[in-house]
Amino acid sequence: MAIWTSRYSNKELSDDKHYPVGISIGQPRFRLGYQLREQCYSLAPKGNMLNMDIEAFKRAYYGKLEGIGKDRIISMVTKLDEKARSEGKELVLLCFEDVRVEGDWCHRTIFAEWWAENVGEVIEELPDPTLPKVKGKSKDDSKKPAKEPTKEDSGCKQMSLFDCGMAGI
Repeated sequence: MAIWTSRYSNKELSDDKHYPVGISIGQPRFRLGYQLREQCYSLAPKGNMLNMDIEAFKRAYYGKLEGIGKDRIISMVTKLDEKARSEGKELVLLCFEDVRVEGDWCHRTIFAEWWAENVGEVIEELPDPTLPKVKGKSKDDSKKPAKEPTKEDSGCKQMSLFDCGMAGI
């Protein structure tokens, strides 16, 4: 089986060599350069998992997969792969995160770990020809303050349009 994971906005998917299947809670609202073939909500995380750190998320997501059952998941993915191969394409399981950004992670890579542990096959991330966009914060930083407050910091500063040179605009 040739199965990949990737993000919806990977430009490589527009080459018509792949069978794109969403495994996210929602579908993209932005324009794709390809046709999304199916949506497999069974492999998506539950909404309450989205604010967890990676370790708690992994436990909860593995729990969800175990609740579905190993055999059922293997059957679902195998059927998707068979559909892809019948069209001469390779299956790609998609969601939103750009895992090339340091500190960012996604359930699709955790699913790939689960698959390797349970099936013994490696699912790799589809190469992405674009440069990653570095965000202000990664998921792991989302609950940390931007900087540690010092004694000198009052904690607040009120500004007006006049303080930042915006007067007269």
